[in-house]
Amino acid sequence: MSYAIYADFCLVGKELQLLEDVYITISDEGKFVNVSKEAPKFKVYSIFEDCLILPAFINAHTHVGDSFAKEMGYQYSIEEVVEPPRGLKHRLLAEASEEELTFGIRNACLEMLSSGTSTFADFREGGLKGINLLSQVTSSFPIRAIKFGRPNQETSLEELLPNVEGVGLSSTNIYSDMELKQISEKCKRENKLIAVHVSETVGERKIAFEKFGVSDVKRAIDILGADILVHLTHIDEEDMKLLRGRSVVCCPRANAYFGVGFPPIENLVEKEVSVCIGTDNVMANSLDLFREMEFLGKTLRGKYGKNALHSKKIIEMVTVNPAKLFNLDSGWIASGRSADFIVLNLDAPNIRPVNDIYHSVVHRANSENIEFVYIRGKKVFERDYL
Repeated sequence: MSYAIYADFCLVGKELQLLEDVYITISDEGKFVNVSKEAPKFKVYSIFEDCLILPAFINAHTHVGDSFAKEMGYQYSIEEVVEPPRGLKHRLLAEASEEELTFGIRNACLEMLSSGTSTFADFREGGLKGINLLSQVTSSFPIRAIKFGRPNQETSLEELLPNVEGVGLSSTNIYSDMELKQISEKCKRENKLIAVHVSETVGERKIAFEKFGVSDVKRAIDILGADILVHLTHIDEEDMKLLRGRSVVCCPRANAYFGVGFPPIENLVEKEVSVCIGTDNVMANSLDLFREMEFLGKTLRGKYGKNALHSKKIIEMVTVNPAKLFNLDSGWIASGRSADFIVLNLDAPNIRPVNDIYHSVVHRANSENIEFVYIRGKKVFERDYL
């Protein structure tokens, strides 16, 4: 049965327009029907006073498989932690039991739901076995998992592709041009997305130029035909030109954790690049996108002062932009889209008084201010204050 909710405030449409005193009707299929200033003829299901309704978040890049190993790489460099095949992360993954991996992934899903995330895009190691484990765990949660697999010695790309939304490569540097073309052809033939880490570190970028004479960004675009480029912490103007009009994923807190720099997000936005935000490795970083938005907002303010990106642009990076990138039916509140949304308490002491809702969401709000999370129109999380 269709129902309606009332809220004092709501962010509506792709523009995240702020509306006050609105009624939101949701169909029995879990879709938004409309947003109106007029009360519906049937009974209102819930009234949310002093609350903001906003789209549920989309985490555009995670590695939830290493959730069991939180802080175990703190004293190491990024190369020592994540460089395959002998990085600490990969050794830990190889040694971990299925029970440990399952426990970690379950906790990751719970953390995301409780902090307002309805969908996450995960780079999953371990070939088909790793993908199957992720699918098995997430099947017991309402959260959406967009799976990017990686072939290994036990699993070929052909075996992997039917079970994933795309391939997620650690780097272009470990593949020849011919190998990248073959990966591209196979993925395009199966209509699968291609995602790859690029220019996360100075060293990775240097290897690309030494081995191939061009940046890993250029090879990812021109040869691999990647749909999604992740990190871009160290790129130049030539790369910026190649990226114009595309979508990318940046992971500011993870880059900071590993001490590798800060992505040029302000410049990317100026070049009309659609920037999405991910939290990256769970062993190094929490999955809370409120923390990600605040870190990004404060860092940009530190660099650019009052001319930094507006907070609404940052909210777009965890809602509208990734929804477009992954071709999702969520990401903003509009007729016909999946009713994935957050009910945020604006009367909490850390938020009130609210003078600008966009800035309050980015710089004041936290996951503890979430009253409810809905996915496909169903309540999947309720804050327990007891």
